Amino acid sequence: MGCELCGRAVETTTHHLIPKNRTESPTARLCQPCHKQVHATFTHHELKQEYDTVEALRGAERLQSFLAWIRKTDKTHVRVDDSDRVRRWRD
Repeated sequence: MGCELCGRAVETTTHHLIPKNRTESPTARLCQPCHKQVHATFTHHELKQEYDTVEALRGAERLQSFLAWIRKTDKTHVRVDDSDRVRRWRD
């Protein structure tokens, strides 16, 4: 099984669709680059309120350029920097 977000047939990790609620949260299988990008792009509040399904994440405007790029590569590890918005939220 591959990444539910980018569709690549690579190793995946578990992403909890509702952050900070691991016992009840539905999960998705995401590759490491997609998982990192999701958490670098959205705050936990945004993930919980707006992006709590794979379909919502796939349709997120802020992920479109990343998804277009990652689908064309075989990279399994990438460097991802938090967005300024997420960095400010974490501070």
